[in-house]
Amino acid sequence: MKQDISAAASAAKQVTDMFGKEIIADRKRFCAALSDLAPKLSKENKAFYVALSEDIGKLYLREDSAVSSGTKQPENVINAALASIGEYLNEEKAAMVAYSLAYAIGWNVDISGGNSAAEASSGSVIEDLFRRAENGDNDACFNLGECFYYGRGVKQDYKRAVEWYTRSAERGDCSSQKKLAACWHSGIGTEPDLGKAAHWYREAAEQGDFESQKSLVMCFRIGGKNLEANPERAARYAERYGIETSEDSTLEKLLRDAESGSPAAQFAVGNAFYNGTGTPADREKAVMWYKRASDQNYPPGMFNYACCLSTGTGIAADPEKAAELYKRASSAGDLDSLNNLALCYFNGSGVPQNKRFAAELWKKAAKNGHPRGQYNFAECKFNGWGVERNFTEAAMWYRKAAAQSDPDAQYSLGWCSEHGQGITKDSSVAKQMYELSAQQGNTHAQKALGYMYMNGSGTEKNCQKASDWFSKAAVRGDSEAAVMLVRCHKYGGQYLIPSEPIARGIAQKYGVDYDNV
Repeated sequence: MKQDISAAASAAKQVTDMFGKEIIADRKRFCAALSDLAPKLSKENKAFYVALSEDIGKLYLREDSAVSSGTKQPENVINAALASIGEYLNEEKAAMVAYSLAYAIGWNVDISGGNSAAEASSGSVIEDLFRRAENGDNDACFNLGECFYYGRGVKQDYKRAVEWYTRSAERGDCSSQKKLAACWHSGIGTEPDLGKAAHWYREAAEQGDFESQKSLVMCFRIGGKNLEANPERAARYAERYGIETSEDSTLEKLLRDAESGSPAAQFAVGNAFYNGTGTPADREKAVMWYKRASDQNYPPGMFNYACCLSTGTGIAADPEKAAELYKRASSAGDLDSLNNLALCYFNGSGVPQNKRFAAELWKKAAKNGHPRGQYNFAECKFNGWGVERNFTEAAMWYRKAAAQSDPDAQYSLGWCSEHGQGITKDSSVAKQMYELSAQQGNTHAQKALGYMYMNGSGTEKNCQKASDWFSKAAVRGDSEAAVMLVRCHKYGGQYLIPSEPIARGIAQKYGVDYDNV
């Protein structure tokens, strides 16, 4: 099994190196690319298709930031994925897919030698792309442009990305035309020029690309640098391509303001594309607008652009640039940026690691009422990270953050109340805090509630309710909760009849050794 995981993981890594980690959210594109790069892995490809149909790719992307920052372990997410696909794939194939995808998007997981294989293949892929691109292969030109755009296998260079997109765009490659238009529109790798953007959108639109058709219509409706607004021409294109338009579109008004240079509108348009509000979600376009707002020193734009750079969302990860933007925005009074800057120093991401300075920054954010800053400073006081350990002060800051509905702070305050750490011991308060946190999806709180109902702590014993909470935590990847869920059904208790078939089924689903429970 290890050999299969290594081979599949290396192939999956080639796919994400070439096309970006976001491709794992698109089962058709991912599997098509995998088939091209590793045709011999046809059985593994089928397993990937089945698993990605269950949206585990989207799960991994949602949790990528937490795993990358160290706030969540890869195994927790992998276990959640295994629970999701376990009923569709056998244990070996499920593990192959779950670990391969984790490795492919850059998590530190053991795939038994997959690193060397992937690293060895990366260089050969780039060399092959250069050779094919120089010989006029349009697909290779586009893929090489993607490599330079995202910094995959080569040093990130937007100008060179534009050069390679241009080569294949001029030879009629639709994907390159669309991407080149976006670069001219956004000013990435070149100066912003809506006139040139419209030209390339039109070239791609004539080949049937719907997103380019919509973008072309919008260019003429709002106008911009080197392109005057022309509603009549926009209407003709809309009619030609069958695109419904509305003069009262909120997004259209925002786009007009954004093109006119309003940083607040640019930020709002970025959010619309990021979240898919009023338009299909497009993280690259979101980054484009965040960058334009950031370039005008608009703090919310700087923060969101920095977050994308920190996680590699819609753009190649650049921790140093992210940290610099957090500094600039926090200097302008943005507390979210101050909190994230502290995290950069705590983890040594883009800046030298300095936990003492991180604690100072979190303290500053906490005193200014930032709930996440309050929670993080409480963690510093509780664990002695960069400051002297003080449980009483930790509990005080947990309480402040919990009062602002921070789920981690609610759980931590509950834990302190349950164990009398820095605060008066009170099981009823603990249960109340756990419930508030669990309702927001905090796995630790869900598991803690399971134990409270199992043991009758702060409430009457109720094994059925304990089972319900352990189940919620187990589905989210908590292996301890999975064991306790098996125990509940194996032995039963108040309001829960023991059932060996149910217990064994749960044990099999979560990989629990039934006989040792």
